[in-house]
Amino acid sequence: METQKESLSSRFARVYGSPGEAPRVMGLLRAFWPLLLVCLVTGYLLRALFPSPALGLSQVGILFFLVAVSAGVLLAWGDRRLANFLKGAKGEEWVAHELAFLPAEYTVFNGLRLGGGKQNFDHIIVGPSGVFVVETKNWKGSVEFRDGKLYAEGKEPSRPPLRQVKDASAELINFLDDSGNGGVPVHSVLCFISTRLPEEVMNVNGVVVCTGKRLFKVLQETFDEPLTDSVREEVVRELKTVIE
Repeated sequence: METQKESLSSRFARVYGSPGEAPRVMGLLRAFWPLLLVCLVTGYLLRALFPSPALGLSQVGILFFLVAVSAGVLLAWGDRRLANFLKGAKGEEWVAHELAFLPAEYTVFNGLRLGGGKQNFDHIIVGPSGVFVVETKNWKGSVEFRDGKLYAEGKEPSRPPLRQVKDASAELINFLDDSGNGGVPVHSVLCFISTRLPEEVMNVNGVVVCTGKRLFKVLQETFDEPLTDSVREEVVRELKTVIE
């Protein structure tokens, strides 16, 4: 039975890391940090009451009421923000599941952060057709592209995903250069899970934009000269050092 399992696993990509961890953690921090301010104000009010109040009871009562209202508003606001982050985490998990079924020549890194780097990589894929940086977006509705910019429901996002994936690719290129693997082709991919796109696969300012259904095929396209086994293993070895 074990031999059968090993034989089955050897047919598919090697996978490292856990998808969705970053948005879950950052979601909690960004969604509920305003509550810390509420806690500080509450602490001040308690200090005002005990042992010698510096405020009148009526003033303290009004302030407690305002704190309670603020806490309710912030909890509702934080809950909505957290839901968006969790939705992003589910998108990363879906993509990671699909990537796990790539052929054995591929290696997948999920949720990787390079030492000293600023970017959190949703997915890095190393395969015969090159190295891919995949940024996953799990947005509702539709997006469009005008003048090389992305618009979601007619608005430009506060964090443009095209710039996001380009910055991540640039950081990975610098990392590979510093490790002696300069010249390895790195491709930027922006993958939308549940979003309507003008086309299933597009090239927007050097970034491959695709639907989740077409991602598998995009990663197996030959954009440059295929990477040799030795180059692939060297890149994988360097990325594994970050995990270790």
